[in-house]
Amino acid sequence: MLIAIIAAITILSLLIMAIFLLKGKGAFLIAGYNTMKKAEREQYDQKALCRFMGKVLLIICICMTFIFAGVYLGTPWLVYIGVVITLVFSFGSAVYANTGKRFLKKNAEPRVVAGIIRKSKASMITVSIISVVLVIGLGVLFYQGEREPIVNVFDDSVQIRAMYGLTIDFSEIRDISLLEQSMRDIGVGRRTNGYNAGGALKGHFTSGLLFVQASISPTIRIERNDATNIYINFRNSEQTKILYNELIQKFR
Repeated sequence: MLIAIIAAITILSLLIMAIFLLKGKGAFLIAGYNTMKKAEREQYDQKALCRFMGKVLLIICICMTFIFAGVYLGTPWLVYIGVVITLVFSFGSAVYANTGKRFLKKNAEPRVVAGIIRKSKASMITVSIISVVLVIGLGVLFYQGEREPIVNVFDDSVQIRAMYGLTIDFSEIRDISLLEQSMRDIGVGRRTNGYNAGGALKGHFTSGLLFVQASISPTIRIERNDATNIYINFRNSEQTKILYNELIQKFR
């Protein structure tokens, strides 16, 4: 419900801004333009620039809808599509708007225009760097979130290598059981600090510390003495059973 509320507020806000810009108004909403000197702003066809940015915001609204729908429905491919299109389109729009003297008046002063072009080149370098960093960051996040945990079972401890991974001594464990249900059947609860952009759930939820594929069964539950329960499974159900047997042998 919280995700739906945040999505509705975000998308509605962007939509209102887009409609305002499409009317050729609201230039103060355009980052970069509103910080220019008055002499530089006067060289632009303000209405044409506002309409262009309004169209850009409409596309971003659609992308945001994909992203929030993917998060809410637990469908990662919708999130990926929304993020990729947003980044590519934002970068392309920045390139388009800052090259070819677009949106400048035909009678613009050459001296002022030269200064604008220099600033545009610097802005393009900044946008390029930010776009690359965002793509790399999102790629790492999704890779770590979707990658299955690596579980190493030692004589006296269990090591879980994954996002939010940890090492647990067997002395801290009260019981280990294999549940026939998936985590969705057991009850995921509310996420407090974790990853949930699809079927993979990693991190802290009110139900416990999760390293699972939510809709796949069975699920291993590790009950700890003085901490929340840990749930683990893999996409391959047989792999989950093999890990359970290995844990039981060491635990006993």
